Amino acid sequence: MNKCITPLLLLISLLFTGTSILGQHRENSEQIKTLKIAFFTEKLELTPEEASVFWPIYNAHENAKEELRAEQRKEIRDRFETLESLSEAEAKNALKRYLKLEEKEEELDKAYYEKIAKEFSAVRTIKLFEAEQEFRRRLLQEYRKRKSRQP
Repeated sequence: MNKCITPLLLLISLLFTGTSILGQHRENSEQIKTLKIAFFTEKLELTPEEASVFWPIYNAHENAKEELRAEQRKEIRDRFETLESLSEAEAKNALKRYLKLEEKEEELDKAYYEKIAKEFSAVRTIKLFEAEQEFRRRLLQEYRKRKSRQP
């Protein structure tokens, strides 16, 4: 009887831990998204009217890029988990597909920045570049700071 209960309790505790971690990840993602909205709105000096134009464009672009990244991860994971068993021809094909996805991402970015420049201005688009870089830099610094505080 005890032999059955111990694995069951272990499974339940892992399930709760996993759920807690996933919940924490979602919570962190939402916090980051909230911080990003405030940061970009301030850096780009968006009025409420401009924000109502900017954020749908930005969010659509982010969603499209995430779909592309998922496709890239899948391509890499599916093809390169078994790297030793890949033939040269299969590796070349996988590399071609991956590079096509990279090109698609560049085209996506180009269209996005052209649309932003058209809606706002080239100057504000460059401010957006700077805001994106600064936000990533601050996020990375915060991550490193929190990581160094952990035991």
